[in-house]
Amino acid sequence: APARIDQARPIPLVAQRRWRVEDEGRLLGYVLEFESEPERDRPAGRCFSVRNELEQELGLIDGLGRAWRHQLHEREPVWVATGTLLEGALAILRAPASSRLVEASAPRPQTPR
Repeated sequence: APARIDQARPIPLVAQRRWRVEDEGRLLGYVLEFESEPERDRPAGRCFSVRNELEQELGLIDGLGRAWRHQLHEREPVWVATGTLLEGALAILRAPASSRLVEASAPRPQTPR
């Protein structure tokens, strides 16, 4: 049975890594990895925030490689891909297949938007 709403609690996420999404030297966006601390009743969680070059979140990738893109004026995001981190980021950003992930400096200390 699903948990009752009064038993729900937020799970804090901490930024771990950051990548630039580039195509032929041109910045297309960013991928930020967020992780939760493991607790007695659950393992550490992981998700990835995909953002455009202005740092606006366009979608999310979960720890199983499922990618969802936020749609304007829609309540729920749309599933766009399942696969590697790169495949999910490219689908969310609608970037060319020639794009690549380049690890960037340490992530800024912020929570997902």
